[in-house]
Amino acid sequence: MKTEYKLLSLMLLVVFAAGISGASATAIPNDAVSLKMQQNASDPAQIIVDVNYSDDLQDVDQSLAVDAKLELVSGNITGSEIKWYYTGDLSGPFANYTVPEGFSTVWLSSFTNAPVPQGAAKLYMEDGKSYRWLFAIENAKGKVFTVRANSVAFQMGAGGPENETVLNSTQLTVDLQPHFTLENLTVTPESGNAPLDVTVKVNVTNTGIEDEFTAELRVNGEVKDTKTVNVPTGQTVPVTFTYTLPAGLYNVTVNDMVPFSVKSIPSTPTASPVPGIYMNNVTVTLTGPEGSVIYYTLNGSNPTVNSTKYTAPVLLTKSATLKFIAVVNGASSAVSSATYTVMKPVTLSYYVNEKVKKWYKKWYRYRGKWRYEWRYYWTYRYVKRISSFWQIA
Repeated sequence: MKTEYKLLSLMLLVVFAAGISGASATAIPNDAVSLKMQQNASDPAQIIVDVNYSDDLQDVDQSLAVDAKLELVSGNITGSEIKWYYTGDLSGPFANYTVPEGFSTVWLSSFTNAPVPQGAAKLYMEDGKSYRWLFAIENAKGKVFTVRANSVAFQMGAGGPENETVLNSTQLTVDLQPHFTLENLTVTPESGNAPLDVTVKVNVTNTGIEDEFTAELRVNGEVKDTKTVNVPTGQTVPVTFTYTLPAGLYNVTVNDMVPFSVKSIPSTPTASPVPGIYMNNVTVTLTGPEGSVIYYTLNGSNPTVNSTKYTAPVLLTKSATLKFIAVVNGASSAVSSATYTVMKPVTLSYYVNEKVKKWYKKWYRYRGKWRYEWRYYWTYRYVKRISSFWQIA
């Protein structure tokens, strides 16, 4: 004959009792009952207890009772409430127990609304029976504690249980903390013209109890934005940030993940006056984006931060190609280039072989007298000339 029996297991799953053979509790074999407790993977605040009875349990003496004694091995869960759903699911009836200050042990039969009082749970000709109970722990979020469930057989005396024998015992450390991991951090784009709009994504996975997680967007170690998401047990929740980066080099990450290096490229600097041909000298003023430092070269090479630093307008006394960059927070702009042709006046002295008339007196006798006349002939001589013009300096 079979008599339905309900045993209780403590906070997080306790299981109960055992089959008993013979007239004395001390005669019951140690393996009469097997107990297994585990947290529900999909909801760590629920404890599953599986109870199995030996095939040897028959003809149990009616004077023997069974119950489960629960022990708090470590931790503090004062004020927490344990709900025991003895039908095995959350839809059925339950007994409950509010954990008092200084709690160390409790009998399942002392739970409020327990199906049977202490000493009333009996085993009659049970063999091969299995039961499952579900325990829900409330008001214990964030706690870590260890519970032991003991299946106990005893005889009920006038003063309470007598001749107690532990049929089996199981122990479970219950972690009711969330356990978050961050994975798959992406930052896009990693480079672009300032101001640069970046999208930062990360996945938050929780392998512990359901709770909220606050993700922090960090730029160069400084928190720039936060987002709080609720992450159920065993689930992954994506978090997305958008942020605008001014010109510069940045390390972008979420919380303590390995950061991405992002370059927000400054706008290119400009030169005034515009490149072209200028008479005599030309003074060039360079202008970059706000907060930038400008570096330049005059030898045609591309500038770096090791090139000449621009501090005042550049006086060009001869033709040159001016190349320059703007640097903001470690990020360099594209190279700007401006070619200036400087013209200088030049005076040139030179000689030319010039054809000229040469005059002389031609003497002759006429009617006994000497007379002359001016005559000329063509010849050449070197003549000095001076010329002025503009020449490229």
